[in-house]
Amino acid sequence: MWAPPGKEEKFNFDITPEYFNRNNISAVTPKVVALTFLNYENYNKYIPEKLESNYKNMDPKYLSKLPFNYKDKVKKVKDGMKTNQEFFSKIANLYINKFSPVYLEEEYLNTYQHQQQSFIGKFFLEILTREWTEEGREERSKSLFPLIQELKKYYDYENKPLMDKGVNVLVIGARFMRIVFELAKLGYIVEANEQGYLYTLIDNYLFNYSKKNDSAICPRISSFCSSFTEESVTKKHFLPDVDIGEELKNVKKDGIKITKEEFEKQYSSVKDKFDAVVTLFSTDETPNIIDYTEKVNNVLKRGGVWINIGGLNTGYGQYGGFDLTWEEWKHVILNSGFVLNREEKPVLPFCQIKGHSLPYTMGTIFFTAQKK
Repeated sequence: MWAPPGKEEKFNFDITPEYFNRNNISAVTPKVVALTFLNYENYNKYIPEKLESNYKNMDPKYLSKLPFNYKDKVKKVKDGMKTNQEFFSKIANLYINKFSPVYLEEEYLNTYQHQQQSFIGKFFLEILTREWTEEGREERSKSLFPLIQELKKYYDYENKPLMDKGVNVLVIGARFMRIVFELAKLGYIVEANEQGYLYTLIDNYLFNYSKKNDSAICPRISSFCSSFTEESVTKKHFLPDVDIGEELKNVKKDGIKITKEEFEKQYSSVKDKFDAVVTLFSTDETPNIIDYTEKVNNVLKRGGVWINIGGLNTGYGQYGGFDLTWEEWKHVILNSGFVLNREEKPVLPFCQIKGHSLPYTMGTIFFTAQKK
């Protein structure tokens, strides 16, 4: 398996030519994602250009009343974007030359990268900030840690005989895998399902190569609107906030497993394997919540629990998928072989921006469903 000279990957994310060749899978997606990362600054150069153009076109009598030199502000935006580019390039350079050249029509390549740039330009970095920076700690504590405490009620990580036997937990929609890190650190055997290579390329770097605060990002560099201060927009956030390798040094190599196909396909024939399934702001990524619910029941052992915290909007209704109310989804859960042991509706912060006037909160459903 390829790894940078002198470095062996402890946790197997299978982002290697060998994996794709062995499974007869096209390596186009991770290759193009790497290209997307490398081209971040180029594709987003319109942001500082537009900002500069707006100030240049401003009437001088108004421009003179501003408390700053607009050129300094534009420079800060460019510096922030350069910070992001340095981070993305660090990730991309782990992979970009290890795959065969990708021969794609230029129109397709440009279209794909434009689509992905719109995603990684803001929200993507805000999720990364939420999960792996000190600034995200308070927000994480309001959703991630209640989920872990709920899991502990059924499978207490302080119960040595139980943990020696092994408690298998499936995390669906792991994204940047903070929850995987926290569970593995406590001794749970964790299988993480995440089909997005935009996430898994970064996950592989974090878990196998990073050191505490060795990277920086500026997640809100294009968000001057609704901001109280300039500093809240241009501030660098350092990640990861812990030394992941050191924290997981006692976790065996197979204590964390990764799967990369969509949940319904990857686990279509898996039965009675997991003691628990956890979903944290991830059930909105399925077009068929009914099939999803039934497959969660299938993969759980009898008496196993599904613990969920997240929103209800899948956004797939307009594309022929299912958008259900909680009342309707609850009916599906109960008729799929579960009993509900917990049902709450907390309003939680999600990617809130300190220093901005628009609070991001989400009405969520926090439930524990136990397989009969």
